[in-house]
Amino acid sequence: MIRSCVLAAAIAVAPLIAGAAAPLLGQGVHVGDLNRHVEACTDFYEFANGTWRTENPIPAGLPRWSRRVAAHDGNWHRLQSLLEEVSRKKDWPAGSIEQQVGDHYAACMNDTAVDAAGSKPLAAFMAQIDAARTPADVQRIIRRLHDLGVFAAFTSNGEADYQNGNSFIENIAAGSLGMPDRSYYVGTDAQFVEARAKFKTHAAKILSLSGMPAAQANVAAGEILALEQRLAESALDGAAAADLAGTDHKTSFAQLKQLAPHIDWDTYFGEAKLPKIELSVAEPKYLAELEREFKDTPVATWKVYLKWQLLESAAPSLSQAFVEESFNFKDKFLANAAELKSRSQRCVESTDASLTDPLAQKYVQAYFPPSSKAKVREIVDNLKLQIKELIAAAAWMEPDTKRKSLAKLLGTDIQIGYPDSWRDYSGVKIRRDAFWENVAAGRRFNVDDNRRQVGKPTNRDAWRISPSSPDSYIILEINTMVLTAGTLQPPFFNPDATDAVNYGAMGIAVAHDLTHAIDATGAAVDVGLHPHNWWSEKDHRDFEARGQCLVDQFERYFIEPGVHHNGKRLRDETVADLGGVRIAYLALQKSMRAHPVPSVDGFTPEQQFFISWGQTSGHAMRIEAQRQLVKGDPHPVPKFRVIGPFSNTPEFQQAFSCKAAAPMVRTPEQRCAVW
Repeated sequence: MIRSCVLAAAIAVAPLIAGAAAPLLGQGVHVGDLNRHVEACTDFYEFANGTWRTENPIPAGLPRWSRRVAAHDGNWHRLQSLLEEVSRKKDWPAGSIEQQVGDHYAACMNDTAVDAAGSKPLAAFMAQIDAARTPADVQRIIRRLHDLGVFAAFTSNGEADYQNGNSFIENIAAGSLGMPDRSYYVGTDAQFVEARAKFKTHAAKILSLSGMPAAQANVAAGEILALEQRLAESALDGAAAADLAGTDHKTSFAQLKQLAPHIDWDTYFGEAKLPKIELSVAEPKYLAELEREFKDTPVATWKVYLKWQLLESAAPSLSQAFVEESFNFKDKFLANAAELKSRSQRCVESTDASLTDPLAQKYVQAYFPPSSKAKVREIVDNLKLQIKELIAAAAWMEPDTKRKSLAKLLGTDIQIGYPDSWRDYSGVKIRRDAFWENVAAGRRFNVDDNRRQVGKPTNRDAWRISPSSPDSYIILEINTMVLTAGTLQPPFFNPDATDAVNYGAMGIAVAHDLTHAIDATGAAVDVGLHPHNWWSEKDHRDFEARGQCLVDQFERYFIEPGVHHNGKRLRDETVADLGGVRIAYLALQKSMRAHPVPSVDGFTPEQQFFISWGQTSGHAMRIEAQRQLVKGDPHPVPKFRVIGPFSNTPEFQQAFSCKAAAPMVRTPEQRCAVW
């Protein structure tokens, strides 16, 4: 499972041009964003970028907004500019990355051809389903759907072994459902009853768009809903399904065949070229129900279910009628999306999903030069050195725990910008006149790529998301952090900014997540990638005792009268926030011994550091979103994520000459400190 960092940034700018004059270095913070009417020592959240928030209200339909969120959401514009340029040329060498991404994007953007085709691109596959007569035929169709990444009936996917992250094993889990969670199928609340009714209407509409008569489609939709309800009743809810320990059920291949003997596992694994070795069954109860369905459900019901699965998965890549129906139910109704994305944005996302590495290579060439990668590496290495010193100085940690913490830190694999080697997509055939076929080819490549890794040592260098993505992640189970080129863009990282600005933005966020590898969260997985708690009981007690200070502090942070944070729920993240600030600040100070940072716009390096974090993480957030966040999210709302750690930081008080009684200053007796 991916533990996502809060590392996301990109911004639409022109590509780098070879031979262009080098920009001047030393850009400071966004001075125009500051609210000069508020003292930094009174409310730093408002001081750092209150003017920007006032002048840039949250767009309709979004829960929060800031330069960073805007840059994240606008990253697709960067990709769009690349794709539009590449797709103009029609004679790239066949099989080149330019031909692949350019022709895929052009095929997607040809809405006239896509609309005219309707569901015809699926005709051959639909005919195979129509021809099915026996349960064996049904399973053959399921295998072909799985080849396309359409996980009807059950999901089959390679993952790092929970018990030994060094091994990559096959995991069998519940199949794709048309609604997000089992509660939608079994819940009795009005919202779930409404969702089931809308699901049936939606399924009937999708089937009718493919040419099925309306009356027949309505009956088929009822059969599909009933089948999915029976499967969902035996499935885990979202929280339980995400529990790695609770879903770790090691099973031999022979035992898998005994669990569900009506599934032809020999043929499935043989055709998929999967080794018949130990695997994991995430939900044995679900598999038992699926076994019953394969015995008892008529072939005719399976056929309409499989048609539905194919059409539902392909709908966003078909004609506008399919696209709008898919959006209206899945995005608008289920996810409260405000409006359908533009065709160009959807085509960018489709190209990225189908041809991840080829498009990312073009992105890196344009927006993340080797000099940026080297600079980020320098900052990250400095952060690790500083954490090493803090571990050594942590009086509350036992000596053996310190040694293990250092080994864990040194063993953390941090990949920057893009992978050291790109996957070979040369065998993926992309045509300028076949959009769905292109999507299908990309899906098959991704499925095959995952299957090829099963039974081998876990490839920690295999990226889980595109290097062009504005999101980054850390996977604690395999002790790996990935900082994508799409993340490492302004305002999160700016190669033209001062080190103070970059340490205050990227540095704090990266340091935050690096502490998770060695804190109470990371203590659950050892350096050998096994689920083993390597902290002593004393370490846990002392960590909790020090963290209680932050629990108490955040309990007193109210978002509105009567509604405040749950400090205990936030403890690990607030500890990491405070640690991230301290680590990044000290690392900057050491860096400046060799690379002095000038004052810019009247702000000292130290002031730039703190303002940078305030501007990077000080999002505007709707009160409705804040109310939802405090119910269960382990992170504070943006305001308290800024003022909380800074009020515990004496260097902040010194940087802005805050008086002892200032609201942004906690007394030495009140200050919290863990790292």
